[in-house]
Amino acid sequence: MPSFKSLEGRFAIIAHRGASAYEPENTVRAVRRALEMGADAVEVDVRLSADGYPVVIHDETVDRTTNGSGRVDELTLSALRQLDAGLGEKIPLLGEVLEEVNGRAVLFVELKLPEAADKAVAEVVERDMLDDVLFISFFPEALLRVRELAPASHIGLIYFKPPGGILEAKRLRADAVLPRYNMATEKAVKFAKRLKLYVVTWTVDDPLLALRLKQRGVDAVATNAPDKLMHLRSDP
Repeated sequence: MPSFKSLEGRFAIIAHRGASAYEPENTVRAVRRALEMGADAVEVDVRLSADGYPVVIHDETVDRTTNGSGRVDELTLSALRQLDAGLGEKIPLLGEVLEEVNGRAVLFVELKLPEAADKAVAEVVERDMLDDVLFISFFPEALLRVRELAPASHIGLIYFKPPGGILEAKRLRADAVLPRYNMATEKAVKFAKRLKLYVVTWTVDDPLLALRLKQRGVDAVATNAPDKLMHLRSDP
């Protein structure tokens, strides 16, 4: 059974917003395609609808990824579900994505806002999937809230500006740190590994760059095109 801990000790491929180079991002269709490609984990973004449902979408608004317009947090779930997120896909609930990956892959749940933590954790706990999920965020307070709600949860801090991201992750007692690929220098990776942090870089679609990161000691890369990097994947 896949679990976050099962990713350790090998180079893993994470599907960024699903197989988003080929399918509408953050949709069930993109998640399924990533699983078909053999991705070790799938990453999705979570926000709350106006009526408090955890929905899978990246932006503050629906404008870029659907045929609608408006802020996600000002639209009800019913209104969001009427939109076309590409190729006839609907904006998924987090629960739908959890059901899709359950037993098949690890899920990285990016909390786009701290207030999404409570509902996201509840969905994961309800399905007994804490071992299979890594909660990630740019917001330390979101990760602290996850741990408060579920002490056994796995958390990871995302960052794209130096310095301090690695030390902040350690302060949070995080399991992982997720620097943008240009922040994953040899020195930074060594430092993170010394602090026993799992290192995931994003977003990497170039196989040569992914190979360099692998050689540098990075544990996993998030990519829009998992199939292009699967040859770099290593088993324990």
